[in-house]
Amino acid sequence: MRKLFFISILLSLFSSCNDGDIIITDFNFEASNLNNCGGPGAYVFYNINNSLFAESISLVLETSDILFLESGTVEYVLNGITYAVNYRKYDDDITDDYFCSNIPPTTPNVTIEFLGASGIALLTTIVTKNDEDGIEEDPESNLDTDNDGLLNYFDNDDDGDNVPTLNELGSEFLAGNDEFPLDNDKDGVPDYLDTDDDGDTILTRYEDANGDLDPTNDFTDTSNDPDYLTAAIANSNAIDQYRIHSYQITSDIELVINNLVLVNGSEEITKETMILGNKSGVIDGTISLTPNFN
Repeated sequence: MRKLFFISILLSLFSSCNDGDIIITDFNFEASNLNNCGGPGAYVFYNINNSLFAESISLVLETSDILFLESGTVEYVLNGITYAVNYRKYDDDITDDYFCSNIPPTTPNVTIEFLGASGIALLTTIVTKNDEDGIEEDPESNLDTDNDGLLNYFDNDDDGDNVPTLNELGSEFLAGNDEFPLDNDKDGVPDYLDTDDDGDTILTRYEDANGDLDPTNDFTDTSNDPDYLTAAIANSNAIDQYRIHSYQITSDIELVINNLVLVNGSEEITKETMILGNKSGVIDGTISLTPNFN
């Protein structure tokens, strides 16, 4: 068996088969062309090159894991079944539908196919989370003031009192006219970190008479502030439950396969490092969830 060793991503080589035919393997894939589809159960990553010869390289990961939610690198050892790589050439250009359509495509025709025999796929994810709550916080910090499982930098209710942090800072602080956020009871702890905002010994979360997980709309005296900001009113309705939290998330990925071995009959291609590519905004949206109460 003859071995062709590929060291560079954009290296093009060819070799003659025993019967004199020529097999050409280009691997001219732009890193920015990486795309993906699917989800838990079966993720598909693919890179298409239609510039000279219609060709593609793809990776299927059959896993129940929910990917792209946390930063880090996950390693997958190729086995040809649940973690499988496929390199193909076609007789015509291909589109994303070739990999992502619910109905398997019948065209274009595959002219050359190499299957991944071994290798290690490394999926690196970089995640950015932002609660947009008006507080600049260090994304490297592990601080979780209310121990709800959401770190402060993407927790839009840092103290877990069911009043969003943004609503506890004050308009002057948000406008940049005041150095310090609101501290209603003047105890030195700003309201957004204070579980008893009015200092009446009743937790803010408990000053929710109607039990709708929103203390801001509960007024014993409508001429005053809400009960949770009125020290003279100390009604308690024990509520040990958090309201729905939301944060913005953006995920970028890079996919690399090390020590990739592709086979087609007696032909074997070994590529020390194959960069399938990178993609920005694999996830770009809002996650909403209700933290578990501890």
